[in-house]
Amino acid sequence: MYLCFVMKTKLILLALLLLSLTSTAQKHKVQKLTPEQMERQAKLQRITDNTQRIIIIDSTVVDKQHFLQAYHLSKETGRIARYEDFFHTSQQPNSFVYVNDLSNRCILSQEQPDSTIALYTSTIVNNRWTTPTPLQGINEEFRHANYPFMMGDGITFYFAADGKDGLGGYDIYVTRYDAEENSFLHPANIGMPFNSEANDYMYVIDELNNLGWFATDRRQPEDSVCIYVFIPQTNRKTYSADGLTTEEIARFARIDRIADTWTDEALVSAAKRRLSAITSPAPDRSVTKDNIHFVINDNITYTRLTDFCAPGNADNYRQLADLQKRLQSLTQVLSQARDYYYSANSEECDELKPEILSSEQKQYELRLSIRQLEKQIRNNEITFLTKNK
Repeated sequence: MYLCFVMKTKLILLALLLLSLTSTAQKHKVQKLTPEQMERQAKLQRITDNTQRIIIIDSTVVDKQHFLQAYHLSKETGRIARYEDFFHTSQQPNSFVYVNDLSNRCILSQEQPDSTIALYTSTIVNNRWTTPTPLQGINEEFRHANYPFMMGDGITFYFAADGKDGLGGYDIYVTRYDAEENSFLHPANIGMPFNSEANDYMYVIDELNNLGWFATDRRQPEDSVCIYVFIPQTNRKTYSADGLTTEEIARFARIDRIADTWTDEALVSAAKRRLSAITSPAPDRSVTKDNIHFVINDNITYTRLTDFCAPGNADNYRQLADLQKRLQSLTQVLSQARDYYYSANSEECDELKPEILSSEQKQYELRLSIRQLEKQIRNNEITFLTKNK
């Protein structure tokens, strides 16, 4: 009887052990991914493999409510501000504004009654901002479009959105304005390392100082955001061409260490000097002969007309200064015409409209000529200095 009891007990314990092992195995069984999860993993891997190779010179963690204070932009770049600070209202606490360098046109975000966010544009007329007009080609594709920034060409536009093709949270997108259609082209996600599975936004390029900024809350506490400062690249290059492993590229995509991106110490040092110069009190240039400021490259900035070495470049700069004055005068006249148009009768509006459109075309052509001449002067100088080292 006792022997039967012992054997029965052992059988019960063995059954319990087998049940426990089966249960543990089921717990550790790898769950099969859904088609959507597999597609997302594949997309994330593709974007990681195409991580852009950039140099990040600085990073700083700041209070999320005041993160714009970490952006130090030149006057020529324009201005970014919170909607509530710019328009002196508390009605749009999560909206932002970009104002161009002439302070007569802005792009702004506004929260909608259904809690979405859309982008608009407005201009100055009679010293007042006009009723905002929706941006065509962007609001139709995104329910939450915010953090606007327009490049100096008036065509290339960056913004952040929470979109279906994003990595998670807000992602940074780029698009271009099509003047003929009065609409923006299909926006493209700019990829890693600028974007992540967290919130990434407020991408800004200061062309004068050749510096860029963007914000991210990846690996940050809820009330903080990290601002990265980087050197903008003319041509997009990726790490995939460097023969790196998948994990090595992933570290750059995550921005594990900004020092790992310092592949050119001279560029890093020059960029840090530029950053230091714009975050420090502005120097007094009142006693500088000719009082000019023309950036040749990361290491050279001219402050006198006699600094130009390439033949004819001093005259080219005089022509550039003349074009800039003409643009300023035309902009003032155009602003006055717009102000008058706002209060004119229908007959006067019919007469003014073609003049305003013609002036806007001239304004665009002047800006294009200025940028082309700046590029020509810069290239002439670099070529001459390279040949005469």
